[in-house]
Order: sequence, then structure tokens, then C-alpha cells
Amino acid sequence: MGSLTSLRVATLAVIGLAGACAAASADDFYKDKQIKLIIGTGSGGSYDFSGRMVARHMHRHIPGTPAIVAQNMPGAGSINAANFVYGIAPQDGTVLGVIVQIIPLNHLFDDQGVRFDAGKFQWIGNPSSSVNVYAVWHTAPVKGVADMYQAPLIFGGTSRTGSGGADIALVNNVLGTKFQLVTGYKGGAEIDLAIERGEVHGRAGQSWDGWKLTKPDWIKEGKLKVLMQMGLARDKDLPDVPLMTELAKTEEQKMILGLFSDSVALGRPLVFGPGVPADRVKLLRDAFRQTMADPEFLAEAKKASYDVSPIYGEELQTIVGRMLATPAPVVKKAHEAMSFRGEERTAQ
Repeated sequence: MGSLTSLRVATLAVIGLAGACAAASADDFYKDKQIKLIIGTGSGGSYDFSGRMVARHMHRHIPGTPAIVAQNMPGAGSINAANFVYGIAPQDGTVLGVIVQIIPLNHLFDDQGVRFDAGKFQWIGNPSSSVNVYAVWHTAPVKGVADMYQAPLIFGGTSRTGSGGADIALVNNVLGTKFQLVTGYKGGAEIDLAIERGEVHGRAGQSWDGWKLTKPDWIKEGKLKVLMQMGLARDKDLPDVPLMTELAKTEEQKMILGLFSDSVALGRPLVFGPGVPADRVKLLRDAFRQTMADPEFLAEAKKASYDVSPIYGEELQTIVGRMLATPAPVVKKAHEAMSFRGEERTAQ
């Protein structure tokens, strides 16, 4: 009996020592190391701004205080960066990604070039759960939701399938609006200039936070009308503007629009690849959570008019899981709804 008791004590001691070593290993891993932050868009945009701002503060909350060095890797709508973080980068916790919110849709729609399973990314957090909006210039011939089904509104976009174009296609095909599209703009800044010049009435696909960052004067002076918003809940700044899902007339329409609304909720997410050890994922999720309450981070965000309303990694993982569980017939119709079939012309 004495020998058996001694054996149990020894076994428990070994287990305890192994657990302590694992914890120590996780806590010590980042000492004298550097984390590379791969941003799947070009410099100067909202993903770049958000990722770099989080990085400037989050490293202080990671044991070992590793430097976080940002590197832009634009291309293929962030698919290149997602492929890199998922299957090419080291899976040891030294490479983080900032990928665009539609990456799970790229997976669902089996888009060209996709070499990842969105459900196997390990989601760290999204610093701002903003909504996307459909906004027009204050002189546009529309007063509210009822008018937008009839008014000949013209929106600017980069292409039929790119920024703005797919968003216009979605509401035309699902809700029955008759929005027109002018394509050929290089990006959001060019579309904004076209709005100001009167070449187009508005823009779709931009986040509300993005508008607040880039055109605070337009908002302050009432130069923008927001017709509807896409996301999980109405933004606190836009309590009277309907969510797109609230305009659905059938359950199928609601499911299709809900799929896109879920993707918006992912925001500007930070992710690890699928092979990063669970203890390091937890460390970074904890560090992200602490960063969101960091007074220095909050002060910088406030100065930049950046709304901090985080969604943490565990919830992002749930949202992505829900998206990937969408029935195949709904996914097919959602994919088809992104094809623009209305009136289109090219910017001069």
C-alpha cells in the first residue's frame, strides 16, 4: 500500500511539473522573439490602420514583450495573405494575419486561389464591430428606405465584383432595388471624390467607422444620408437606419443577407494559422483582450475617431462556424446574388 501511495504521489508530481513546464514554455516563448503581422491589404486603408494601431499596443501585453512588425501583403482581395498565414508561414505563433472580413465567403464560394479552410483559422479578435453602410450624398433624390426602391440612384465602385459592385448587386438581386453602377474607380478615395463632384450619388461597402475616419466633416455637416446598414446590430450612431436583414421579405432572403451580415461582424480580424499551439493562441487572445482596455490604446483610438467595440476570438470562431454551416442551396443563391445585372457604365 505504501509503495502504491508513493507511486501516485510521484505520478501527480510529474503531471504537475509537466503542466508547470508547459505554462512556463508558453510564457517564455516570445522572449527575444518578433511577431510578424501580415496585413492583407495595401497601406493607408482601414485594415492597415487598425492592424498597426493594435500592434503598437498589444506587444506590451504579451509575455516577453515581443516586437510586432507589420508587413503589407495585398493581392487577390486578401486571399494571398490568408493563404500565406494558413499554410506557408511558420505555425509557431510568430506570424499573425489581418485578413479581410469576406475570407469565409471566399471559402464558401470556392473562389479562385483559395487554399485555406476559414473554419481552421484561429481567430484572435476584431477591435471594432462596425457596420457597413449604403450611403448617398445629401442632395441625392431619396429621403428614406421607401424611396430607394424607385429612385434612380447611381453608386460608384471599383468593379462589378470588387468594392461596392458586389454590395450593389446583392441588394438589387435580393431586395429588388434598381441601383445603377459606375465602375473603374481605383479605390474609395476616388469614389468619394466622384460623390463630391456629383458623378455618382453614393457608395456601398464602406464601414461606418471608415466614414468616420476618412470623412468626419461630411458626417458633422450632414452631407451623407445612410440608407441602410449591414451587420449584426444597428450602430449606436444610426439607431433609425434599418439593417439590411430587417428589409428581407422571406426567410430565405434573411438567410442570404444574414450570411453577408455575419462577414461584416468579423471586422478587421487578427488570426493565427491552424497549426499554432493552443497555449500561444490563448496568450494572444488574452493580450488582445487586455489591449482593448489599455488606456494608451483607447486614447490613440479616441484621437483618431476610431470606435473600439471589440469582438473577441471565441465569438469570432462561433460566427465563422455559423457561416460555414449555411445550407448549400442558400450558399449557391448568395453567390449568385453577387453578380451585378443592372445598368453599369465606366467612369470617365
